[in-house]
Amino acid sequence: MKSSEFGVRSSELKDSKKHSCVSALTAAITIMCLLIFCTDAYAQAAQKKGVGSPEKRIGDLEKDVMRLQHEVNIFNLDALPDNLTLCDKKIPIYREDVRERFEREFFQLLENKGLLTLIVKRYLQYLNTINDEIQKMALPSDLIYVAITESYLLPRSMSQANAAGIWQFIKETGKREGLSINENLDERYNIKKSTRSALTHLKKLYGEFGDWLIAIAAYNAGPARLKEAMEHQGTRDFLDLYLPEETERYVFRVLAIKEIIMNRERYGIRIDEKELYKPLLLSEVAFETDREIHTSILAKAMELPYRTFRTYNLQIRKYRLPKGTYRINVPVEKKEIFLKHLKGYDYIEVVKEK
Repeated sequence: MKSSEFGVRSSELKDSKKHSCVSALTAAITIMCLLIFCTDAYAQAAQKKGVGSPEKRIGDLEKDVMRLQHEVNIFNLDALPDNLTLCDKKIPIYREDVRERFEREFFQLLENKGLLTLIVKRYLQYLNTINDEIQKMALPSDLIYVAITESYLLPRSMSQANAAGIWQFIKETGKREGLSINENLDERYNIKKSTRSALTHLKKLYGEFGDWLIAIAAYNAGPARLKEAMEHQGTRDFLDLYLPEETERYVFRVLAIKEIIMNRERYGIRIDEKELYKPLLLSEVAFETDREIHTSILAKAMELPYRTFRTYNLQIRKYRLPKGTYRINVPVEKKEIFLKHLKGYDYIEVVKEK
C-alpha cells in the first residue's frame, strides 16, 4: 500500500472512531435522560397509586445509568494519551501497531474499575516503601509498575508457576539474588528485601542489554530468550522484536498501568483521601538469637497483634525460628519500643547496622 493511501485510510479510521464515540456518547446521554425521567415518573406514580416503595427499581435504574456512563468513558477514544514514556524512554504511540498493542492492555484494564481502584490504593500504600529502595539504588521510579504488573501489589501472591511475593520471584532467581528460601524463611515475601533483590536483578538486566524495555521484557521471559531473539532477528528494539505473546503484552501492560495510575482521575478513578489505605512505613531490625524462639515473642515486643506482625513479616513461615541471625520489618512508630523490649531477652542481641 502506498504511503498516501495509508494516510487516507488512517485518517478515515480515526474519523470513524470519533464518529462512533460521538454516536455512543449521544445515545448514552439520551438513554440516561430517559432513565432519569422514568425514575422520577415511576416514583411519583408509585406514590399516587399507593404502591410499595420504589427504591429497588430506582436503584436498578441508577445502576443502569452508571453502567452506561462507564461504557461511554471506556470507548471515548479522545481520552487516550498522546505521549507515553517508560523509564524515560519515549514510546511512539503514533505508530499504529504500537497503539494497537497498547490499547489491548489499556482497555482491558479499564473494563475493571473495581480492580483499578484497589491497585491505586495499594500503590499509594506501598509507594514510599518501594520508592525508598529505588532511590537508594538510583534507578528509574517507573520500576514500581513492574511490581504492580507482577502481583497487583498483593504481598502473599503465589502464581501457578510458584513465583511468589510482589515481585513474583521463582525460587532459583530469588536465591541467586540473595534471598533466603528454606523451610523457616521465604524472603520472596519480604516487602523490603525482595524489592532490593528485584531491583538488583533489573539493574543487572539493564547493564546487560542497555535498554529498559528489553530489561523489563527479560525480567518476564529471561535474558536467554531475549538474547536469542535479538541474535536471530537483527534488532535490539523491543518494539520490533517478535517475542512470546505474554512477554510482548507484559511490557505494554506495565505501560498501561503507569498511564492509568498517573492519570487516574482522567480515567474516572476518584478516591477520597479518607478511603485510602494507611501508607506502609517499615524499618528493618537485625537480631541474633542463640536459641530457638517462638515468633510470638517478636509480636509482643512490637506490641502488635500476631496477625499484624506476620502481615509485616510474611517471610516467616513457621511459629518457631531456630537460632541464627534474622532481619525483620517493624513499623517505624514501633521501632523504639521493640528495641527496648528486646533488651529484656538475654538470648537475643540486636545487630547494629554498619
